Formats: sequence, structure tokens, C-alpha cells
Amino acid sequence: MTHNLTFVPAPMGTEFRLVNGLDSAPFDSWAIAAPTALLPGIDLLNRLVAEDRALADADFVLVEHAAIADLSAAEAAALHLPPLSEAVARVTTSGIVTHPAFSASLQWRRSTGQAIVGAERIGAWLRIGDRLGRLSSALFAIAEAIAAVGVAGNDAASRLVAISKLQELLPAATQDGSATTGGLLPAIDILQADAFSLDLVGEGAAMRLVPILHRAGQTAPALPPDLQAAFGDSQFNQFSTVRPVYTLPGGKLLVLSPALRRALGEVRRRQSGKASAKRALMAAPRAVLHAALEQGDDPTLVDQIDSLFVETSAYSDRVAGLGVWTPRVVPWIQRVGTDWFGPDAPKGRQIPGGLVVGDRTLALDAVEAEALRRQVEDAIGQGEPSVVWAPPGETPAVVPATPETRQALTDLAHQRAAARPTTDSEKPAVADAPTSLLIFANEEEVEHSQDFLARSGPALGLPSSLATTPKPHQEQGIAWLQKSWLAGRPGVLLADDMGLGKTLQSLAFLAWLREGMDAGVIGKAPILIVAPTGLLANWKAEHDRHLRGQGLGECLAAYGDGLRALRTQPADDVPALDQARLRRAAWVLTTYETLRDYDRDFGAVPFAALLADEAQKVKTPGARVTDAIKGMNADFRIALTGTPVENRLADLWCIVDGVHSGWLGDLKRFSRRYEDDIDIEKLRSLKTFLEGSFGGAPALLLRRMKEDELPDLPTAEFHLKEAGMPAQQVRAYDAVIAAVAGNERRGAVLEGLQRIRQVALHPDPAMSATDEEFIAASARLQVCMDALDRIAAVGERALIFLDSLDMQSRLAGILQRRYRMNAPPAIISGEVAGPRRQQRVDRFQGAPDGFDAMILSPRAGGVGLTLTSANHVIHLSRWWNPAVEDQCTGRALRIGQSRTVHVHIPVGTLGDGRRSFDQNLHDLLDRKRRLMREALLPGGLDDGDQRALLEATASGAD
Repeated sequence: MTHNLTFVPAPMGTEFRLVNGLDSAPFDSWAIAAPTALLPGIDLLNRLVAEDRALADADFVLVEHAAIADLSAAEAAALHLPPLSEAVARVTTSGIVTHPAFSASLQWRRSTGQAIVGAERIGAWLRIGDRLGRLSSALFAIAEAIAAVGVAGNDAASRLVAISKLQELLPAATQDGSATTGGLLPAIDILQADAFSLDLVGEGAAMRLVPILHRAGQTAPALPPDLQAAFGDSQFNQFSTVRPVYTLPGGKLLVLSPALRRALGEVRRRQSGKASAKRALMAAPRAVLHAALEQGDDPTLVDQIDSLFVETSAYSDRVAGLGVWTPRVVPWIQRVGTDWFGPDAPKGRQIPGGLVVGDRTLALDAVEAEALRRQVEDAIGQGEPSVVWAPPGETPAVVPATPETRQALTDLAHQRAAARPTTDSEKPAVADAPTSLLIFANEEEVEHSQDFLARSGPALGLPSSLATTPKPHQEQGIAWLQKSWLAGRPGVLLADDMGLGKTLQSLAFLAWLREGMDAGVIGKAPILIVAPTGLLANWKAEHDRHLRGQGLGECLAAYGDGLRALRTQPADDVPALDQARLRRAAWVLTTYETLRDYDRDFGAVPFAALLADEAQKVKTPGARVTDAIKGMNADFRIALTGTPVENRLADLWCIVDGVHSGWLGDLKRFSRRYEDDIDIEKLRSLKTFLEGSFGGAPALLLRRMKEDELPDLPTAEFHLKEAGMPAQQVRAYDAVIAAVAGNERRGAVLEGLQRIRQVALHPDPAMSATDEEFIAASARLQVCMDALDRIAAVGERALIFLDSLDMQSRLAGILQRRYRMNAPPAIISGEVAGPRRQQRVDRFQGAPDGFDAMILSPRAGGVGLTLTSANHVIHLSRWWNPAVEDQCTGRALRIGQSRTVHVHIPVGTLGDGRRSFDQNLHDLLDRKRRLMREALLPGGLDDGDQRALLEATASGAD
């Protein structure tokens, strides 16, 4: 008896099972047990699980109803689901929308208008008698909105949100005939907001907070200026509590989300209080909200603070002079890094002077930016890929119509509008204002520079508490840190390649400092370690593993529950931490975000040393978290990063300026010298300067590569394997080349490269075919499978880097079936949340010996993972930046690896004498990689690289 894929609609979703008679197969075996006809559906279910739209249990998959409604006809057929129901929704409303008696009902009818007796809706399904039909996404949304109206009852906000959804859905549904209406929804505008920023206007007794409403994730105001003024200046202050619904001019209704109401409740409370309380909120809004929401009965609200509060330039510029941190415009940095080669390319990129599109900069004022944003918004809604921007007297520019472009223009318009000078009457008094740390930025000129200091310390050598025997290069790194301390350097940049043990070297040095304090040769002071949230537990574990006894002493955890215990109840309503406890601590472990929010408290504590892990977090000039790090009072600073330069030289300047202020001069001159016109010899000289000693002091930068420093580390063997593209792929490839060649339209370079890149991977990722037919259509897949066949034959493991989500899920199914794996290969992409990502890593690392594979997106899987149980890396799709690609390889090639790591690079060729895209890209990345190592050249491909790659590929030249 063969297996069948069954489904059962349930209240929480649709349950799928693979059954054989009365038995259900375990989910992990579906890709193997299912007959060929069911495999496309199995792969689709795996994709929905990977995207968190379905939940896999032991022997079934529960798919959420919205995902069922969103299925295309082809996808539904792959799951052997019945077609869409032919029923029509009859929507009837009665009553006044603002009154609890308002009602909306839904009746299912046939296309003839006849009522269907006994129709029953189960989520995205409609049961009529013994027949099931699926609801379209529009009908499902309408049904859900009507159900929400009924559930809302006296909750006006919930009712209006549901009515607003109906207003949005019904016109299109009635036009295509899938719904009819009885009774009329009134022509009323229902506006929604679920985030806010703050402004502070007036002074003295007239000082007031003005909340500016937003939609989550957007910096543009949710309301037009007249309605925003009506709410912020009038309605918000009329009531002592925050209301769920406000009536605005023109009969418009404004609905605030529950989380926003709670947050604005704290604003309203302070509105009625002292001026100092208002300034305190402006000085540290996230910290205030965090402390306030923590006291409520819904702890999940605390996790929503970053999306609830929008830190806009309007807010910051208006309170300049209060001591509130103000974002700065750095107009000379115009070589903006871009993920132009990522899956969402092409993108419009915002710069302070306007918008960079391809190789052109569009200078835009506030009105122009808003006008272009509306054009892009309309084009996105109509499915158009681009818009034409034609400023008077200039050559028209073609601007990609993407969400990224829209967001860049939104930010730019907001920034421009907020840039007008603030009058004296608008500036509040600052005498009693709490302040954030405002720094000398060194951006336009050197305002602050650090000299070498006179320091003492214990004798050079390894600390007695070090439990791990360091490798020779690590012992050298520890000595370099100690000598830098003794020579009086303000700070250093440890930029060793990934996998060389930067954490061990740092802990050993800090333990040496602690022993010097205990011996009385160094003044006692706490040590501060700042790291990304995901690495905090790792730092604690590494401390306990590498240091014996007390190590650095007792750790004060300034995050999670530890942060709550550190908070104090200040008299001036400014969220604060217990500075006395910070001063008494042996070492403090915190996040960049916490340091930013409590910079005044951390900044008031003299630290013996500050260590910034993954220092690329503070590579952006003018960012608040960067300023917070630079503003700390630390005797010695250590920045750790394996990628000191990723997209631009300004990254390096900013990190170096954070450890030794003024060492590279001001940013303006640095950028002009090194970024305006890339000169390899200048970059080599810069590298020599940073790596050279100074007056007998060790170099500021220590950067070493794995292949040079780990003779015992297994070598990496690179396998560049070429294969001719099959005829189907060549036809698709040539069609794209013909379509993009010679196109002079602005933005065409990025669009063309993206289209070529896609077809060079596979001519038709959605093709309906057997596994063998699908593989045979792609040269790269053929090479990949040949390599995996050999890897499986010897029972080894592979990491496959691939950035297409659809291809990831399809490849997972192919691999499980081809190699009879007990479970589908794990997938790690940007869609995978942190805890599940770690679970998949742990399962892969801890699995019994034998063949296995993991599929990873280069960006999501390229950092923060140790996957040494694999000794094969396959770059199935190449990333645009060789630094990122090297990070991916470094997941397997690092300390702890005991075998040779084989790096496989599949390359598709044309076979007719022309150079293919794959070949040209490989050569370009190799050249970039060499220059990165020789001269700290940024790894990203600039406009010239892009154009050269497209022209060479289109012509077939080298």
C-alpha cells in the first residue's frame, strides 16, 4: 500500500499527514517515504515550516490558515488540495461604526445569488455538505475581519481596526465578483498607529511633550501634518488617560494599538508632571519606556520597545542643546556600502545629500524627496519595477521601485524637513536637563585626540589563572596586549581572522590586569565587556572555560534579570543604574543597546579596560551606539573584529577612532584621502602605518590570518569545478543577456546583474520536474551533487551556502531523498529565529558520525556559528563580498577542526569560447580578496566593478 498525503482542517490550522493505511509516517521521513507525485508538496511543506508558517510535529504538519489561503493554484495542486470554493461572500452591515451595536455579518451564496444552506467556515476552508473548498486570500481576510467585528464587542479600537480592514478589502472583492454587500459601510477614514516618536516644545510652564505617530518600522509620520497637529497639540492633552480611539477633523477616526496606548500612557503621565520629568523622557526614551512597561501585567510589551519608539531626526534636532544625543549628518561619506548583490537588489540608497541610484547621485530637497516617494509608492502598488525622476534641466533618472527605495526617501524627506534651524523660543532651558553623552566626534576636524599614558603593570607573561594553554600566535597576541598597556597606548584593535581565538587572548590579558590589581601594581577598577546580545552567554562560558578559580572575579550581568536588579528609582525620573554597584563590580557584561540607553551611568564609572566585541557594531560615524562607546571613561580599550573593513574605509576609521581618538585624523580628510579615489598604494601605506610600531610602542592594529598562524590547523583545499550549462540553461542565460545588454537606463546595471545571477544558478527554480531533471537543468547543481555524492560516500558533512529561500527548501528535499537522510537537512536563513538557529547548530554538531548537510544563507550563516563537524563547504551561490564569503568558509575552518576543509566552488560555463558570469565573478572576487589582504581594501563591489562585470558578461569577454 502506498503513502498518501492527507489533510484535515482544524481550528488552529490545517493538519497534513503522510499515511500508509492507518499509520502516519514520522515527519522527518516524508521526503523519502512519499511517492514521486507527492514530492513537490512535501518540499512545499518543508518551506512553510522553514518560514515559520507551519509547525512540524512528530507525525504531522500544522499549516496556518493564512498560508493555506495564500497558496497559488500550482502550490495547492502540489499538496493535492481541492480548488477554490466558488461561493460568494455576502457582507451585510448595520448600525453606526462608532457604536457598539454596529454589526457585520457574512452569508455564503452561490454565484447566482442563492443562499448556501449549512455552509461552515473552518479557517481558510468552506465546507458545503461533504465538500471542502479553499477560500481565496481576499475572502479569508474578509471573513476574519467580520469575525473580529463580532468578537470586539465594546472594544471600539478592535472593532474599528476590523472595520478598516473591511473597507480596504471589499472594493476589490466586489469588483471581481467574489463578494457582494448589503447595507453600506460609511465613507469614514479610519487611521491606525502603532509606534511613535517624541518632540518637546516650549519652555518653563509651557513646556509640553508632543507624540508624533507612526506605523511600526516607518520613520514617516502616520498622519498628515494637519491631523498630526490636531492629535499631538490638542486631542492628546484633552484627556487624562490615553484613549483607544480619537476623533480627528473631517470625521476621521484614529485607532491606537494596545501596546502604543500603554507606552503613550507614560508620556501622558509625565505631561502632567514636572519639566524635569519631560526632559528625562526625552533624554532616554527607550530606557524610560523599558522601566515603565516592565511594571505592567504584560511582559511581552518590553520586547516591543524598539518597534514602539521611533528615534527620528525630527525628535533629535528639536531638542539640541538639552544634552540629548543628536544624530549628525556626515555629508562627505558618499561611498555608501550596499547589498546590491543580495536577493532584494537593486536598491535605492539614501545619503545625506540625496539618493544614490546606480552610479548617479540625486540631490533632493524635502519636497522633492516626498514627491519621489509618492511616485515609488504608486509604482510598488501597481507592480511597476521602477519610476522615472525628471528634475528640471537634468537628465531623467530611473529609480528602482522597491521598499528599500521608499524607506530611503521617507527618511530623507523627514530629515530634510527637520533640518531647519531651531529658533531661540523653541529651545527649552537646559539648566536642569539630564544629558546623554555628547562627544567630540572628530568628524569635520580633530576636536579630541589622546596621548600615550604613563602606566605600570605586572611582569609580562601568562596569568596564573589561565587554564587553557595558548597557541603560539595567541601567546604573541597576549604579549602584544600587555606591551600596549605598558607602553601607554589608549587602546588597540585586535582584528585577527575568524577562528584564531580573539576571545581567549582578550580574557588572558584581562586576567593579567586583574592579577596586577590584586598585587597592587594597577589601580583597582572594574572591567567592561560589551558584546551583541547573542554572544553574552558565550562570553560567560568562555570565561569559565579558559580561566580557573575566580578568573576576572564575580560577573555583574547588566542585561536581562541582572539589568532589572541594577535599576534605581531616581528622584528626577531619569532611568538610571546603580553606579555604586557598577563601581564595585569586578567585571561588567552588557549589550551595545544597554550601554546606549544608560550611557550616562556607564560613562560616570572609571573602567580599567573596555572591550568591544564584534566591533563592527560601532563602525558607523554619527550613530548613537558609536558615540556611547566612544564616550566611555576607560583607561584602555580593546576592539575585537575579524572584519575591520567590510564595505567602506570609514568603518575602519570609526573603529580606530574609538580606541585611540584622533589617531587617523578627522573623518572628513580621511574619507577624501582614501575613499574619494581608491589608490592601492595609499591603502598599503595606511595598513603599514596601522601595523607599525610607534616610538617603541606596539602597533595599534594586530591582524593575522589563519593560514599564517595555525600550522596545526588543517589546510583548506579549494576545488573550482567547471561544468557546461545544459541547453535549457544556456537558452535562458542568452535571453537575459540579450535583454540587458546595451541598456543605458539608470539602474539597469544592478537589475541586469541580478537577473543574470539568478539564471546562472538555475534557469527555472519553480520548474515542475523530478529531482534528477531539476538537477540536470543547472550546471552548478550538477557540480554540487557530484561533490555531495563523494562526500556522502565517505560519511563526511557539508555546509551549503545558498541565498534563495525557495531553492533552499527544494534542495533540502532533494538531499534527503537522494541520500536517504533520516531527517531533512537543517536550514539556517534570516527567517530562522535565534533559539531555533542554535538548536539546529547543536543538532548538526552533536549528531552521530556519518553524512549530513546544512543549508545556510551567506548572511545569516556567515557569522557567530561554529560548525566544525563539517569539513566541506560548498558555495552554491556566491556572495558579492569576499569578506562575507570567507566568513562562511570560516564556520568550518577554525580551531576545533581536525580534518582538511574542502571548499567547493561550482562554476557554470558556456562552452562556446565566451566567458560566463560565474567565471567573471570568480575572477573579480579573487582580485578583491587579494587586495583586501594586501591593503585593507573594502570587499564590496563599487559602481565600477558592477559595470565592468556586466559588460564583460554581456560580451563574453574576460
